[in-house]
Amino acid sequence: MANIASGFLCINLDKDSELNKSAVHEIINNLENNDLFSYGGDCHTTFNMENRVIDLKFTGKWSCDSCWEWIENEISDGQNNVELSLEARTILLNSEMSGGSFEYSSRYRDRVEKKNGARKFERYHHTELDSDWPRVLEIIGAYNLNQGDSKYCGNDVKITLIEKSEAEKYLFEIVGNDGITILIDKEYEEVEFFSVGEFSYVRFESINEILEASDNGDLEPGEQIWEWFGNGELIDDLIGQKDNCFRKKKGHKRK
Repeated sequence: MANIASGFLCINLDKDSELNKSAVHEIINNLENNDLFSYGGDCHTTFNMENRVIDLKFTGKWSCDSCWEWIENEISDGQNNVELSLEARTILLNSEMSGGSFEYSSRYRDRVEKKNGARKFERYHHTELDSDWPRVLEIIGAYNLNQGDSKYCGNDVKITLIEKSEAEKYLFEIVGNDGITILIDKEYEEVEFFSVGEFSYVRFESINEILEASDNGDLEPGEQIWEWFGNGELIDDLIGQKDNCFRKKKGHKRK
């Protein structure tokens, strides 16, 4: 079975046009019964008649590219291979849309936007989910913390700068669904040490403790941070929703 992406879309209907309720229900029924929007579960829709907003939550195969393409096809100039009536297609064409899709911890997120009258989505993809930890901490401004200070980032993840040295080494505690302690050499952009919360075999409270343990051979080789099962999820929690990490797609299609 292919990977399953979660998608969401807000369709803001044109408020200056007369509301064709029958065509709106046609759109909703088609989406809810469309296999492209329910690969890994049901497509759920809600319609706020007062505000003229259709909200969707759905799932797609691998990504939700096929879902975006289905909508684009329905509002294209072509008359072939369309499933909606002209009235329903016109409603979608004259709507503003915004949404996106993601597969949590897989390093994939995208966003889409459509203006009233546009026949294509503007598509954006997240460019930083493959970043290593020195870059992730730079993106969220963690190096600007004062020693002992904390801040919350992303999906309610707490970051505390335990200590920093004149040699540009930074010791952080990062607590989300899991907690890690991580020592960064900022000058060389390297992770020198990390341990995972309560599963850590030893706890360190200072940079010198870690460096001395390393020099004395007291640190046994362990898994690397990129091998840890929670690595992708924690990075996604921190930067997955940051607007400045999305870039406009140029014909890229995720496989």
